[in-house]
Amino acid sequence: MQSHKEEVRVKLFLNQNFIDILLISETHFTNKSYFSIPRYKLYYTDHPDGIAHGGTAMLIKETIEHYELLKYEEDSIQAKSIKVKGFPYKITITAAYCPPCHNLKKEHFETFFQTLGPKFIARSDYNNKHTLWGSRLTTTKGRELSKVSQEKNYSFLSTGTQTYWSTDQNKTPDLLDFLVINTISSAYTDIQSSNDLTSDHSPITATLNTSVIVRKPTSCLHNSKTNWDPYRQIIQDKVNLSIKLKEHEDIKLETNNLLNLFQHAAKESTPNSNLQTPTNNIHYEITKLVAEKRRSNSIWQRTHTPGSRRKYN
Repeated sequence: MQSHKEEVRVKLFLNQNFIDILLISETHFTNKSYFSIPRYKLYYTDHPDGIAHGGTAMLIKETIEHYELLKYEEDSIQAKSIKVKGFPYKITITAAYCPPCHNLKKEHFETFFQTLGPKFIARSDYNNKHTLWGSRLTTTKGRELSKVSQEKNYSFLSTGTQTYWSTDQNKTPDLLDFLVINTISSAYTDIQSSNDLTSDHSPITATLNTSVIVRKPTSCLHNSKTNWDPYRQIIQDKVNLSIKLKEHEDIKLETNNLLNLFQHAAKESTPNSNLQTPTNNIHYEITKLVAEKRRSNSIWQRTHTPGSRRKYN
């Protein structure tokens, strides 16, 4: 983050993606570091030992009404938070970093989240994994964070795709970067992955809107009414398997023809449907009730006690 090249990359990323607030983990800043982006204010929290490792920062547009909150400086968690006033309510925006060497428990996460207030979005490289937010597997620290979320009804905003790409080829890419949100409906939020920048962590772009975000249904060549028998027959009748592929252009042309054939067969075998694909705009209170019912069912299935049965019912 401290080189001129990195500053240029960050400027381009901010401008091309219309970023209002950029949250950064593992900055390696010290009290001698300097970083500046025109028209943005910089806030940061260094590692408490003053050495160039860990740390977190954020850039926010100067035009956004906000004020700085106290730093959270612990060996296990470093965080920088601001309070934004531009929404119908005040909301805490937090950039945090959890070094992998610390074995954080539920109490550590609970203490940290309590400092953020009743409404917050906390983005971090939490360095823990859980299938709840889309990781390949579940780690001990991931279980501890999930315990807090279940007790406090926190939600996770995640792309569901890999965000960490280790330089070690023997390690499988996984999801480490996501957001923890409190008392903010998922109907007002959206998240997308990005391939910009050069870090081993892929950026994620989150949108928080003052009105419900209408999600466009994913376009698809087939649906539940697709008749696959004519699909296979069309391909069998029209595919040409006696093509000589001698040049690069031959391969490129025939690959394109094959893709067009697949698309044509799918369209011919799929009846038009006027049914609208349901969107994921579920009210926050309903989401909470569904989550509570699922938790109650899980407890009942494990314990089979009369109290858990009554709660589930």
